[in-house]
Amino acid sequence: MTDAVPSGSGASLLRWETHRSSAVVDLDDGARLTSLRFDGHELLVPHEGRDPLWWGSFVMVPWTGDLHHGTFRWRDRAWRVPAEPGGHASHGTVRRSRWTSPAPGRAVAALEDGWPFAGSVELTAELEPSVLRLGLRLWAEEDMPAAIGFHPWFPRRLTPGGGAARVELPAGSRMLLRQDDGTPTTRYVGLGPPPWNETVRCSVPEAAVVWPGDGTLGLTWTSPFATVFTAHEQGVCVEPVTSPSGRMDDDLAAGEVLELTFTLTWTPWAVLHC
Repeated sequence: MTDAVPSGSGASLLRWETHRSSAVVDLDDGARLTSLRFDGHELLVPHEGRDPLWWGSFVMVPWTGDLHHGTFRWRDRAWRVPAEPGGHASHGTVRRSRWTSPAPGRAVAALEDGWPFAGSVELTAELEPSVLRLGLRLWAEEDMPAAIGFHPWFPRRLTPGGGAARVELPAGSRMLLRQDDGTPTTRYVGLGPPPWNETVRCSVPEAAVVWPGDGTLGLTWTSPFATVFTAHEQGVCVEPVTSPSGRMDDDLAAGEVLELTFTLTWTPWAVLHC
């Protein structure tokens, strides 16, 4: 079931529910997915006072990762966007925007907050008993560089007695080399052992988060790239992105659209090991 937010009601939450699953998006918090539950398990790190970059699942538009010192080069000139207190501009602008919901399962926002090019973004969602399908689209109203992505935080453990999460990536995946200051290069090498904090070019655009004893969340998306972060005790991240983190590889002409879909499929441990 999908609940639309009535126009002018002041409500800010989109909710979906089936007999086995539920999901919540907060329009006033950048269309953040604040909760995703399957079979009673909360599959996202909760707020609980955490910094906005460290919980739930937020969208990254019109860039992903860090733009060092809040600057980027495009068409032979330097451009500047607002930077975080640490000095870099992180994960786009729309995660700080207020969104609106013109129809059930759909949220929209304009590109603002210091981004120098006009455009808009749309998030769509469809929930089934064991599957969540997300769609992200960026419309360029004028020429611009762009990258889009999803940044989910999956908890390290789902239950007190369950095993710690591990991320499984397809064989043959490779990781992006970075310069000493963290800026991305264009070269890839074989993926080393975890823990990871890497942009990964996946041989197949899929991954799995496995919680031994509880279940597996299968992930698929429509881009070769993902940022994979497993080096923090609170949880793990598999972030589908259209360009490597910190780069905007798509040059959009006015009227063009950049799209990314992300499908999350839950399988209980008992089904996997029956």
